[in-house]
Amino acid sequence: MDSKPRPIESADTVSTDETSKELGPIEFTGDDEKRLRWTFRKVDATMLFILICSNILNAIDRGNLGMAKVAGLEDDIGLHGSDFNVIVSLMYPTYLLFMLPSNLVLRRLGARIWLSLICVIWGVVNMCMAFAKNKAQFIVLRLLLGAAESGATPGALMLITLWYPREMVTSRIALFYSAFPAGATIGGPIASGIMKITNPRFRSWEWIFFIEGLTTAGFGLLMFLLLADYPDSSWLFRKHEKALLKRRMEQDQAEGGHRTVNRKRLWIHVRDPLLYVQSLMFFCANFAPITILTFTAIIVNQMGYSPSAAQAMQAAPGICGFVGMLTSRYYPKWFGSHYFGCLFVAGWIITGSSILLGTVNNSARIFALCALAFGGFGASGIEAGWIMSNAGGPTRSAFSGALNSGIGGLGALSASYIYRNKDAPRYLFGHGMNLFAGLLWVVLGTVAYTIIRYRNHQKATHPTDISHLTEDEQIDLENDHPEFRYVA
Repeated sequence: MDSKPRPIESADTVSTDETSKELGPIEFTGDDEKRLRWTFRKVDATMLFILICSNILNAIDRGNLGMAKVAGLEDDIGLHGSDFNVIVSLMYPTYLLFMLPSNLVLRRLGARIWLSLICVIWGVVNMCMAFAKNKAQFIVLRLLLGAAESGATPGALMLITLWYPREMVTSRIALFYSAFPAGATIGGPIASGIMKITNPRFRSWEWIFFIEGLTTAGFGLLMFLLLADYPDSSWLFRKHEKALLKRRMEQDQAEGGHRTVNRKRLWIHVRDPLLYVQSLMFFCANFAPITILTFTAIIVNQMGYSPSAAQAMQAAPGICGFVGMLTSRYYPKWFGSHYFGCLFVAGWIITGSSILLGTVNNSARIFALCALAFGGFGASGIEAGWIMSNAGGPTRSAFSGALNSGIGGLGALSASYIYRNKDAPRYLFGHGMNLFAGLLWVVLGTVAYTIIRYRNHQKATHPTDISHLTEDEQIDLENDHPEFRYVA
């Protein structure tokens, strides 16, 4: 599965040599550079901002089930025992199952049409939850929600790679992913405000699903009007801005070219234990974000706060998660390596979980949820950067991304079951599982760091002679190239 899915018309289908001959050297004057910087700021303020907003709505729609529970969902539709956890979890199997088919449709239709369509679909599914009357109906709707949302992130990442040169992609993807904790920040206060609606047509939790779903569906229509697959097809940009963007992307194409996935090399990566160790780190990293997105309002409500207050108080952990996600991209620079950055975020996860396990003081537990959010979202950010930084070519990149998403999704699925009704009000099992995930994260990170140090030492002391290989064969070595060094 290609890590950067693009429509058939993408310029990536042209080889490096052919592109270079066709375009020749592409140079920018000083004035061009200034106008180009301004144009990319405009891209940030339009296309990227729209994608971030859609991802915020994605996070809100995933987490609104927890808000609805606080508002009386369980009692109103007759849920018992672990029924709520089952309903929460069932979006993830279809999310993972439909990720590949969604990518195929994405290539066929293009990101603009597909992103707009699925945004409308998952908004309508959320609206339908306002009319669900029993467990079976909620199960069906959560399965549909997972299927609809499966194409949202791949489509957004595709658009980012079509609008930005490679050196800008990482920072924009970091901003895109920061929308998840941003959704947690504003989702609670929004639900708290919606609960104040006194119209008897719906119960308060039904209003949450209906209004938030309607907002998402409406935003999907707006996306269709504002997004474009390529800069030269957008009506938001002037002719000279389109020309500058096109020239810059052509330059990026000529410098980087396109190489397809190498099947022989793929099987080598499939057998690489380092990828599985790092992907299991993402499994662990998903426990805390799922806790914050879905269960924070429930946990706070069981501390004795009213439903509306519990929903509003989710904003504090959400803000901390947002800061943790944004700053995670700097940890390798600040701490000297990804590994020590991983130890830093683990300290926050372990500290937060330990406080939640060890005290009944409400102020301390609110602080602990903030610490858990800061560390958990930061862990998600730094792990994704670490595994992709060690992709020495397109084959490694494609498999790393797919494996990481799959195993990470299983972590989200597992985390859906750790906060059970029978454990209220302390939820010691859930807090203990977050503590275990933090400790396991440290162990896995240490194993990954050890493997990387060993491999780099072997490359330095036992270099491989590749002089007999052609240039293409040398490039296809990817991580096995003697000059490649793993990022610790």
